Formats: sequence, structure tokens, C-alpha cells
Amino acid sequence: MITDDEGRWVSNINAALCKGCGACAAGCPTLAIRTQHFTEDQTLAQIKAAFPEPSAPGPDFEPQVLAFTCNWCSYAGADLAGVSRFQYPPNVRIIRLMCSARIDPLYVLEAFRHNADAVLMSGCHIGDCHYISANLMTEARFFALKDYLADLGMDPDRLQLAWISAAEGEKWAEAVKNIVEIARKLGPLDKSVLRYKESERSKV
Repeated sequence: MITDDEGRWVSNINAALCKGCGACAAGCPTLAIRTQHFTEDQTLAQIKAAFPEPSAPGPDFEPQVLAFTCNWCSYAGADLAGVSRFQYPPNVRIIRLMCSARIDPLYVLEAFRHNADAVLMSGCHIGDCHYISANLMTEARFFALKDYLADLGMDPDRLQLAWISAAEGEKWAEAVKNIVEIARKLGPLDKSVLRYKESERSKV
């Protein structure tokens, strides 16, 4: 809603109506909206810390994969995979968000800029979102991001999307195996193509 703040018209979130998914923050073109407990600075710090060094090229190349998961489904699915001892490559690092709709396009671009060779977006199945329809925004952003990465000169297959429920630990393991294999075939990412500005996130 728009309110008067000492003569300035500013937008504010009605806390009583907020669902907590973070979709509005991910879609704000000016980074003006902040979400509690999952702030921009906190998530970007996790992205930068995930892979301190680029993956080593050569015959022993092992891709580095960053996965963004929703709190309710895909993160729980990843946890179940661990508890159930399903085997999958150790190449992945996981960042938990409240909802897949909180996966800001900037997060994906920053993941690639900070040494990820591939990125996995993951959340609840369509029709089963804890925030009703927030993951439909995730799906739309995913396809827009694929197009944007192609425009930058990257292979869009470096970005993958998987809908995984809390009961699908085996599906999580398969999704990780799949994206690691794709990244392994594509080889190390050439980060020189990642010339973008934060203002360009509004395109996706």
C-alpha cells in the first residue's frame, strides 16, 4: 500500500496481510522490500561463501552446484534424502529460503558470478505451494532467467528447476545427479559473460 511519510509517498507492506513467502521482495525492481529472517544481505553472504574458489578445469573437473530450496518441501526433501542415505554427488551446496518464489533473479546471477557452475531452483509441486500460488511466480522467473542467460551467452541448461515434495528424498537425489551430470558435460563456467547490472534484474 502507498502511505504518506512526511510528505513523501512511499510503499509499505501490510504486515497483517503478509504471508511470508518473499515473492514481493524477489520481484521488487529497486531492492526496496526486505524480508525478515531471510534478508538480501544474509542470502548474498551465503551465496558468496558457498564456493570460495572456482572449480578446477581439466580432466578432474568437478562442477560446483548451488541449490535454492523452499523451506517447506524441497529442503525437507533434501533432508529426507540424507536421513534415508540416498546417494548423490557431494557437489551441491544448499541455501534454504521460505519459498521458491523468494529466489531472486539476482541470487541466481550472483551464484554464477561466485563460482557456481550450475544452479538448481527447487520448491513445492505446482498446486501444492504453502503460499497457494507463489511457485507459479518461480516457474515464470525460471523461464525468463533461461532466456536471459542465453542472451548473456551462457548455456541455459546450467539452470534447472525441480519440484520436490518433503516426501521425495529419492527425487531430490536424482535431481542433483542430473544437474551435476549436465554441468560436468558443459565444463567450467566462463564468468566473463556475466556482465550485468543490478538494474537489469527487472528484465527477469
